[in-house]
Amino acid sequence: MLKIHFLNVGHGDCTIIKHHSGRITMIDINNATDLDEISIEELSQNYNISLLTRTLMELSGITPLKQFQTAGYKTNLTNPIEFLLANYPGEHIFRFILTHPDLDHMRGLAALRSSGIKIYNFWDTKHDKVPEFQSKSDEDEWKEYQDLRSGNRCTVLYLRQGSQSIYFNQEPKGIPGGDGIEILAPTPDLIKKAAETDNYNLLSYVLKLTYRGFSFIFGGDADPDVWEFISGYHGGNLKCSVLKASHHGRDSGYHQEALKLMEPEYTIVSVGKKPESDASNKYRQYSGNVWSTRWKGNITLTIDDYGKGTIDSECN
Repeated sequence: MLKIHFLNVGHGDCTIIKHHSGRITMIDINNATDLDEISIEELSQNYNISLLTRTLMELSGITPLKQFQTAGYKTNLTNPIEFLLANYPGEHIFRFILTHPDLDHMRGLAALRSSGIKIYNFWDTKHDKVPEFQSKSDEDEWKEYQDLRSGNRCTVLYLRQGSQSIYFNQEPKGIPGGDGIEILAPTPDLIKKAAETDNYNLLSYVLKLTYRGFSFIFGGDADPDVWEFISGYHGGNLKCSVLKASHHGRDSGYHQEALKLMEPEYTIVSVGKKPESDASNKYRQYSGNVWSTRWKGNITLTIDDYGKGTIDSECN
């Protein structure tokens, strides 16, 4: 059986995969405790809550999330660490894949370590980025990331398009298969261009997972240049059942030709509509269902041992 959990983590990303092998993959992490400003603005418009009302309620100790829930909003933010402990107690992360070095994809690494959950393999990309920190906790997360990528605590892998190795797409004796993960990007050229332009979305991992006739593509924060390469190189092999939209479903991660080739039945957006930069309607032209974790909550895909697939969400 395969289970894929797209978690509702606010303005960020976190996907947890329980493979048929029993191994666990986590792709990115974000353990926000409240809604981001963009989400607050959109939900305020949706529920007709004025800035004055929000401010007065916050002064009374009512968080924005609680305000919207009182108005009818039904989803909660999910702490990925609590989710792991509750759903997979006593288990550890076989591979953590950091798609690219943005803080909204790594907030929670320090808390993950404190929880006692171990990371055995850490997928990283080679870069010299130093971000702007919004808080002391951001600085702590970056230090935790640097400690992880030093290799002192786990195996660090710098993989790229076409890489093959045991467990993720081969078995120990070299037999193809493993956990069914194919790396579509980055390439050496994209990594080089990212360094030259300071555009680190160019080195984002884009992954394809195949199991029992189903395929899933995880877009990270890949931008159109990445999708341009992927669509040209992989072509007709991009057809997939489910797409995790890149860059939170923004226009900056949308590529029409790649989407036409993928033609996913479901597209999962990790945040939801983003005023002035949302590409959800564009995705709907080539995808039968576009689901947002902001409105659906956690979304879980299950493929059983007989090849039957189901998709569920907290708020159907």
